[in-house]
Amino acid sequence: MTTLTLVKKTSFTVASLATTMLLSICTPVRAFMFGTAGIQFDEDTNINFTFDQSHGAYQSSLWVAQAQSGNTGYTNIARLFYETKPSDNGSANDWQGSFGNAVTSENRSITQTFKFLQDQTYALLLWSDSGTGQPLEQYASSSTFMNSPEWFAANTQYRRDDCLVAGCQQAVFGDFNLDYNSRDSFTSVNGGKGPEQYSLLTMAQLAQGTKISFDDAGGGNDVDFQDFTLSAQLAPTPVNGLAFRNFTVSAQSVPEAVPGPVPGPVPGPVPEPVPEPVPEPVTVFGTMMGIGAVAAARRKKKRGQQR
Repeated sequence: MTTLTLVKKTSFTVASLATTMLLSICTPVRAFMFGTAGIQFDEDTNINFTFDQSHGAYQSSLWVAQAQSGNTGYTNIARLFYETKPSDNGSANDWQGSFGNAVTSENRSITQTFKFLQDQTYALLLWSDSGTGQPLEQYASSSTFMNSPEWFAANTQYRRDDCLVAGCQQAVFGDFNLDYNSRDSFTSVNGGKGPEQYSLLTMAQLAQGTKISFDDAGGGNDVDFQDFTLSAQLAPTPVNGLAFRNFTVSAQSVPEAVPGPVPGPVPGPVPEPVPEPVPEPVTVFGTMMGIGAVAAARRKKKRGQQR
């Protein structure tokens, strides 16, 4: 190989590698996110939401909303949970609401499953009546991209740019602490960690199950993030007809073994015919000599009779 050919080949290899790297950088990558930036999956994904408890005098409902093209608006897709009254028992326990008393769902189940479609952007919206009894009057969003001046509850004075939290974060995600018997701030309850440190979830956290909690911007926007609390977890995925619960096979979902037919007697091998013995070469030679001797004797006897 000449030096010129080697240089050309090396240059082509380097150019091909550079092109591959450039294409890999420019090719859009499907993003997974679950937090204050929104909710998005790279494939259709079912999430189980389980209600925990609500607090505060506002009467609220939690919705899944889907962003419209260009994030210019949103559409309420599904109502997960809603309060039928502000609390279980007036102002007791900071206006606590529990499922089956003040809180319910469309199918009366404490766990709701929602399918997030591939590459679509969603958010969780907490709608509140702000104490007036008028539903859908104002909302607190789990996603900061919805907390711009354009995202507001129509026909009300409530806008997300009025919130006092940096970045208008109105929900926290993950392994955080809540103290319903304390007036301390969320940051104090969590050892100095502010809400911004609980702004997103990983797939591992979703697989294990984790918390989400809202601040409804009421009470002077006290940012205690304990007004509406629930958990989120990846729904079991059926595999070959078996439903997996927390990634272990449910005993009830495993089919019983079906007994097979009892085997009959197995016939033995058919004996092969015994081959006839092959005479040894010496034996064959001797036999031929004997036959020759007999023939010579007969010829000699015949000549004697003719005389």
